[in-house]
Amino acid sequence: MGIINKFKLKIGKHIIIDYAVTFGVEFIILVISILLFRIVNIRFETLGFSEFTISKRLIGFLMPLLMLGLGVSLPKFLPLESKQKQLQIHYTAVIIVTMLLVLGSILFLFFPDYCSSMVFGDAFHKKMIFANLLFVYSLMLHACVYNFFRGQFNFKMSGLVQLINLGVLPLICCYFADNMLDYFIVLSVSTIIFLSIINLLQIPLLNFKNLFFKENFIKLTNYGLQRMPGEVVLGLFIALPTFIATNYFSIIEAGNIAFCISLFNIIIAFMSPINIILLPKASKIVFDKDFVQLKRIGGKLLALALSIGIFSIIAINFLAEFVLNIFSISAENNTALYLKIVFTGVIGYSVFSIIRSIIDAFYAKAKNTVNISISFIFFIVSLFTIKFLDIFTLTNTLIVFSISINFLGIITYYSLLKINKLV
Repeated sequence: MGIINKFKLKIGKHIIIDYAVTFGVEFIILVISILLFRIVNIRFETLGFSEFTISKRLIGFLMPLLMLGLGVSLPKFLPLESKQKQLQIHYTAVIIVTMLLVLGSILFLFFPDYCSSMVFGDAFHKKMIFANLLFVYSLMLHACVYNFFRGQFNFKMSGLVQLINLGVLPLICCYFADNMLDYFIVLSVSTIIFLSIINLLQIPLLNFKNLFFKENFIKLTNYGLQRMPGEVVLGLFIALPTFIATNYFSIIEAGNIAFCISLFNIIIAFMSPINIILLPKASKIVFDKDFVQLKRIGGKLLALALSIGIFSIIAINFLAEFVLNIFSISAENNTALYLKIVFTGVIGYSVFSIIRSIIDAFYAKAKNTVNISISFIFFIVSLFTIKFLDIFTLTNTLIVFSISINFLGIITYYSLLKINKLV
């Protein structure tokens, strides 16, 4: 029997197909995301580009804050339920995110000037904050629908939803908007309409006599709320360098920092197919108590994370100026240096991103939240230290950011070692 056939028998044909489809979709989205930065920079010029990149960091912070950990709890519980129960859990999640969006919007209405100044450095971006909130809601609905199919192991359908919402629509909507405000509104409305059609098509399959809304609400939020602080802190962790640049330097500098971190996230997104498939499958492995397989997976993923991290750092140190030229960004304003510094954190963040699903599946308690919080506190203390020593610059801010991200990778690795000892 050939090596490939042996591999298929060992891993499983369906798992290979799942990974192939998911990696294919994520690769296309990765290419579109890179292309989108260039299109936005050319079409909406410097200010629009800065608004776009800063908005992405704000959205990255607001998403986990308003999701209540549903992004983790949905793929955790859905694989263990019947199809009818999966539908009930899905619609419970849709109702929860809608309620949370309304609550978040009300809070924004009380502090519009403060929110605008905090994020964009002035009080003239209030409408942009509202457009970002609307886009966050569209992404929350996307997360519900996407995780619904993911939890059913229907990775072809989840991939299609992912491709349309995160790839096709963002690209098309660029050509139906004259500025960033219009862009986020058009994109949000288009995404919401598409997802509403999918949700409406599922309603006839739902048994309305036994919705168990309260039971599902408690199950999802009990598990998700434990992990929500970690997701919120992680979102703030990644967004904070941009907000610091906005408030202490300029919106253009903030846009450049946000762009560097967005590229950083794009590299991490390359590994997202592994987590997309791994969390529901790891939950099933833990449920079946197949700890030998869990340990084997952990070791291979760690090696993969280290390889991707080291390769990314070497590549960006040689190609930083070339990368900036691709996106029509000048390398004369320290952006190339910023990019190189940020990318030194890729190893730690790769380890965290690729191992976190195993930790979430193994521990009932929010172990990842503890790890994120410890590294974030380290980051904040480091920021106060450079401020106290009067060496508070954007360069030094990014250096302590990178060190803190790598520290997160170290303590995540330590958590994996503890799992290996326990099993």
